[in-house]
Amino acid sequence: MELHEAFVGKKLHDISVPAAVVDRAVVRRNCLQMLQACDALDVDFRPHVKTHKTIEVARLQVGEPWRHAVQVVVSTMAEAEHLFPYLIECQDRGQRVNVLYGLPIPPSTVRRLADFGQRLSPGSVTILVDHQNQLQHLKLFEEITGYPLCVFVKVDTGYHRAGVSPGSAEFSNLVARILDGGEDSIPIKFGGLYSHAGHSYGGSSASQAMSLLIEEIESLRKASETIKSLHPKIAHQQFILSVGATPTATSVQNLMEWNAGPQAPAVKQTDALKNCIHQVTVNHDRVELHAGVYPFLDMQQLATQASPSASKPSTGPGLSFSDVAFTILTEVASLYSERDKPEALIAAGSFALGREPCKSYSGWGIVSNWGTDSTVTIGRSGWQVGRISQEHGILTHDPSMHEAIADLSIGQRLRIFPNHACVAGAAFDYYLVVDSDLPEIRHDEIIDVWVRCRGW
Repeated sequence: MELHEAFVGKKLHDISVPAAVVDRAVVRRNCLQMLQACDALDVDFRPHVKTHKTIEVARLQVGEPWRHAVQVVVSTMAEAEHLFPYLIECQDRGQRVNVLYGLPIPPSTVRRLADFGQRLSPGSVTILVDHQNQLQHLKLFEEITGYPLCVFVKVDTGYHRAGVSPGSAEFSNLVARILDGGEDSIPIKFGGLYSHAGHSYGGSSASQAMSLLIEEIESLRKASETIKSLHPKIAHQQFILSVGATPTATSVQNLMEWNAGPQAPAVKQTDALKNCIHQVTVNHDRVELHAGVYPFLDMQQLATQASPSASKPSTGPGLSFSDVAFTILTEVASLYSERDKPEALIAAGSFALGREPCKSYSGWGIVSNWGTDSTVTIGRSGWQVGRISQEHGILTHDPSMHEAIADLSIGQRLRIFPNHACVAGAAFDYYLVVDSDLPEIRHDEIIDVWVRCRGW
């Protein structure tokens, strides 16, 4: 309530900076387009909350309350606990709730996860495992909650961050241990396979992203077939094959009729994806997509050009700045016209913007044309964050801009598109929310404050 009283009704030009700003209208469009694409393709969707860490965006990711299942991924227990009131609300109205802890769980986290799961219905918690020795630490969960954990095996499909290779002896032994139990029978339930195509961030087109998605699904499908051939008793049991990352998952949006365009994958490729999904169902399994940063987007995602714009009418054939919901609000602290090329200082460095590179340019953030005299309509002002330290950001000329760059003045407010929204958002306790669907005179008005969870 104190945050609402402090900010709601004020303009972005009136508040202290740096600040994290989210456009609710853009978030809503991005979330809706993802849900519509999954519905059209008849696949499940499990949104990741680690980018935004808020109840408000989780609601938009899950969709309308009539949906029968509320399935989310978290990366920390703090995220799960922050969502708890929302999850109870969903459970109370009859929706099936399931929270997936999105990395192989550290043993010391099991008790806290069990305390969380104890307050939810049986079957509400899922974890990832990728090593046999992780299993012995899971007994505690059932002892506390009274129901078994659901387990997905984390599969490495090429990213090499976490996961076990699906063709390895380690994979076969891990699955056998889960299914057969052994002498020290561990109370867990095998739910399926999970992979993350983080290497899809290196792509530059929807076609590349969709190719990786097909490879990922195929890899898990073959792994499931192998499991069922080795364990005939479960040949008709349905496993969830959970695949994705924002580039690969959002590439399916190109299959929507209204998104057909020059950026979309060829018909042959989209047919291959549909056939791949069909083969999964033939094997009695079901595809689930997961993604996290897609509600906000950022410079890294624009560089992948994996999905179509959710803006209507679209400003171009693929993603554009109009699809990025998240910006960092800052102001010009000093000007350096005497340098070889003019530069400016903002009091927002790596502690506000993060320090992750983007493959499409050499800077640390793009200064939008909001609040400037730039007449360019593509969202750029001609400035970028060219150099960065902890609290200092040095604005330099954006080399991709050949038009006249915007003039700057000390005290001028600016909004910056960060390279990676997950990292930039981590610096802030809350988002100041605006809505570009409101009348233009209200576009800079703060209409809400969304509190992020912090910690682990």
